[in-house]
Amino acid sequence: MMGTMSGSGAAALPPEVGVGSDEPLAGIEYLDAWRWAHRPFPGSVPPLAGFSPIDLDRAVPTDDDDADDLTTVVATAIASIRALISIDPSFLDPQALATLTEGVEQTRRMADAAATRVACAIDERAPFRSQGYFNAKTFLKQRAQLSGPEAHRRVQTARMRNHLAEWADAATSGAVGVAQSEAMARVAANPRIDPEVLQRDAGMLLDDAMSLPYAEFERNLRCWEALADPIGDDARNDRARSRRDVNVTPRPEGGWNLTGFLPEMTGVEFAEIFAWYCEAEWRLDWAEARERLGDSATQADLVRTEAQRRADALLAMARASVSRDPNVDRPPTTAITVDILLDHDTMVAHAAGTTPDPRRFRNVVCRTQSGRRLHPDDAINAAIVGHIRRVVYDGSGTVIDLGRRSRLFRGPARDAVMLLLTTCVWIGCDRPVAWCDADHSLGWKAHGATVPRNGQPLCTGHQNLKETGFQVFRDDNGHWHIIDPDGREVV
Repeated sequence: MMGTMSGSGAAALPPEVGVGSDEPLAGIEYLDAWRWAHRPFPGSVPPLAGFSPIDLDRAVPTDDDDADDLTTVVATAIASIRALISIDPSFLDPQALATLTEGVEQTRRMADAAATRVACAIDERAPFRSQGYFNAKTFLKQRAQLSGPEAHRRVQTARMRNHLAEWADAATSGAVGVAQSEAMARVAANPRIDPEVLQRDAGMLLDDAMSLPYAEFERNLRCWEALADPIGDDARNDRARSRRDVNVTPRPEGGWNLTGFLPEMTGVEFAEIFAWYCEAEWRLDWAEARERLGDSATQADLVRTEAQRRADALLAMARASVSRDPNVDRPPTTAITVDILLDHDTMVAHAAGTTPDPRRFRNVVCRTQSGRRLHPDDAINAAIVGHIRRVVYDGSGTVIDLGRRSRLFRGPARDAVMLLLTTCVWIGCDRPVAWCDADHSLGWKAHGATVPRNGQPLCTGHQNLKETGFQVFRDDNGHWHIIDPDGREVV
């Protein structure tokens, strides 16, 4: 969790580093001396030019203070930001650069929290109504020069923090990201969610917001909202199905526009089939380049661009659907399989017409292999479709059912490994599992078993890095850990 450095920590700095020095250190020398004098925890902000963000809390003027005092506080805050900007990150070592990254981000979050508190006061008091600003959004758009959506998000976040004290405290200390707060504010504004349920579970959602990557937190938040508002989730799913539409229209200058919208389930299936045809078009181009240039051929030598191959792939799909020509390239029946991941408890609950408790949101799995959330009814019904395979998890996250279909490429064991995650398991890597290989946690040479629990998806780059002495494993709670060759955990 991010936090600010305490006042005692700032006072512990030697005089040649802290406030009052005639020639204070700067850049990497300053940060090295600061770390030597005060062992910071992750996210701590080193005092710069005699100022630490925590000083803002001490210097906030009371109602009796005049505008001059407030101007002084704002000027001090601006001076601290300028001090941060004055540091040239080009010359910092990796550790100092990481420290500066965390410090700048915490300062940004705290500045956003201050802006949100101001928006909250404007929203509650409406002090500018007499000037024609009938709500906080219109005032912020004009005075702060915000866009309409940004002003709306700020007011929405202010209202959320006004009702959820835990989130307000975390935002004030810079412990939770701006995007996470805005996402939570959108959910908190849902009028169908019981305020008592929101208050009860807000702490768990805050924990996820502070500890998980944003994409994973957002998936958990959407899952919680669907469980807390099943009527709204059903309505959103029904609207998506009813909005399905594809249109082909001629352009005045020549050519055609293809536009459309597909609901989640059919969109996933379409994307899987389309990807196969795109791959087939790439294979044609690559074969042509190799025939023309031999082993010296590269991606740059392909005769079509990626966009052109996508357009030709769509036409190939259409032709294959109506052609009886055996020479028309069609995917074999086993080549296209859409995996739908579903946990056992959710499957049983929805089959019985009930909804799981929102507090189970961390254990609910109902998504595609790429991470797209699905409505449970669609996931259950998809099992009867030929190209859809239902994958069921038990409470420990182990695949217990791969449905009626099995892929031929390396078999169900590899499938089970690749279904564990949506991206490469390495921290911070966002390469999709389609670009990864199933890798042993405990290597084959070390007698590691070829079973799903001993595997993880790793991209080529991180497979090579793992061979230099890194360890990758999953603990009993399902959390992944990466240990470097020196025995330190990568965070």
